[in-house]
Amino acid sequence: MKNFVKTLTALFLFSAACAQSFAAPKVSDERQKLITYALKLEGTKYVWGGSDPKRDGGLDCSGYVSWCVNHAVSPKLTDNGHFPRLCNAMFEKTEVVSINNREPGDLVFFKANPKSEKITHVGIYCGVYHGPNKKFEGKRVFISAISDGPRTGVQLELMDARYWKQHYYATGRFLPKTKQ
Repeated sequence: MKNFVKTLTALFLFSAACAQSFAAPKVSDERQKLITYALKLEGTKYVWGGSDPKRDGGLDCSGYVSWCVNHAVSPKLTDNGHFPRLCNAMFEKTEVVSINNREPGDLVFFKANPKSEKITHVGIYCGVYHGPNKKFEGKRVFISAISDGPRTGVQLELMDARYWKQHYYATGRFLPKTKQ
């Protein structure tokens, strides 16, 4: 039990350190809260159709983003306290912003088939990483629930990884832009 508590404490401190390393003082409190909350769920199991990590035993990508927004963001910034559950509905609730104007806390959308109208993946953009994981150091990252590949579940991903770069569709903003 003692080791379990130590592990949980270390994981919490690591998540908190990572969250601070992304957003620093340049993002709004709402954006920081979203990123911090999203990172706390890192490692959550991927479950297709999962929208509640406890009830469903895990989350899928849109369930993850919806869960994070609905639990971390002020209800006045969502539709009557509820953010949409599906990727395309989320996209419709956002304002498209250019890659150069995106901020940590914006949503990133992907399509498996560029010719399709259907958005197939969504994540939360975290910004440029500065933390203990050298793989991500100085690179743009996002966090999402991944269903395929060598690792599955909620995890950080590189925006410039070949797969994500090829399937990137747009960045959407639903939180107010950070005041400079």
